[in-house]
Amino acid sequence: MMNTSMTNPRKKSNTYRAMSMSALLGFALMITGCDKPKPIERPPTKVTVAVPTKQKVSEYLTFDGTLAASQEVNLVARVPGYLDKILFKDGDRVKKDDLLFVIEQDQYIQQVNLTKAIYTQAKIEYDRQTKLLKQRATSQAAVDQALSNLQQSKANLALAEINLGYTEVRAPFDGLMGRHLIDVGNYLSAGPGGDKLAIIQIIEPIYVYFALNEMEVLQFLKMTANEAARKQNVDKKTVYAKLQTDSTYKHRGLLDFSSNQLNTSTGALQVRGAFDNTDISLLPGLYVRVLLEIDEPKDGLLTLTSAVQSDQQGSYVFVVGADKKAVRQNLKLGQSYGPLVDVLSGLKETDQVVINGLVTLSPGQTVDATAGKLPAPVLPALNQ
Repeated sequence: MMNTSMTNPRKKSNTYRAMSMSALLGFALMITGCDKPKPIERPPTKVTVAVPTKQKVSEYLTFDGTLAASQEVNLVARVPGYLDKILFKDGDRVKKDDLLFVIEQDQYIQQVNLTKAIYTQAKIEYDRQTKLLKQRATSQAAVDQALSNLQQSKANLALAEINLGYTEVRAPFDGLMGRHLIDVGNYLSAGPGGDKLAIIQIIEPIYVYFALNEMEVLQFLKMTANEAARKQNVDKKTVYAKLQTDSTYKHRGLLDFSSNQLNTSTGALQVRGAFDNTDISLLPGLYVRVLLEIDEPKDGLLTLTSAVQSDQQGSYVFVVGADKKAVRQNLKLGQSYGPLVDVLSGLKETDQVVINGLVTLSPGQTVDATAGKLPAPVLPALNQ
């Protein structure tokens, strides 16, 4: 019978094997701890930098505008009759008091002759009654009646002469004629709803009307601290305009009217500019693009618009310091000029602004900077 107190050789062998594995594992861990790899250093981020552009700029607003005549009158018939003559060509430029239309005059001439004869007779009778009264050969009542007849006939003569004058339609001012609306031979009615004969306009000067929304009004008013200063802008503030075929704002005028309140239905303030238009290149009804300068030209500091980022703290750019690390620089921005934007505060002329390579850039990151160049600002071409 086997003695159970004796050691089992297989069990002893397993114990030695386990001890050997533990020793090897401990040794491996010791070696690993002594030879711990160092963190991988990231290469500097490649970026492109450029200093801001110094440029004389002015803040401005642009609007859609519509041209309108500075004066416009509908020429209408003031007495009835057949149209006898048209004495202008459609589109003519005419002078004040030029004869434009003639309505048949025969009946009005005869009416003048008739009332003139009645007036003459009334005057003779009044003079006779006055003499008789001095001779005590008539009564005061007869003299008074003669005087009344004289005054009535005088008024009727004046009305007849006025109606005869209305048969000639003349230009109320120097202006540009439209087309005639009624041909010779047509019968014309009179009165408030009388027939319209033509339209005459003054387009030297010509007006352009445009509107400012509430935010634009506030921006415009920031340069005028009080009502007196705002009124000083009228007839002094320059307004520029260009037609759809113009490449520049070639037409220069003056701001000559600003409404005193916003339209409650549109929330807009109507404004008007006056242009000399001596070459008649601007015509009523045409659409124009209007530019209104907010302030006088000043030295601006411009950087690339696409380089500006924003978050809850506002707008910012990255600049590269002397240690070649990216630094966040908070900005206050002004007017945009094409690809560039005016920086009101936050940058210096010598700052190296990162304009490319922003995707993975963060504050404090080391960069490998290459010098770049900013594009030219797009400034409105004005007729100074």
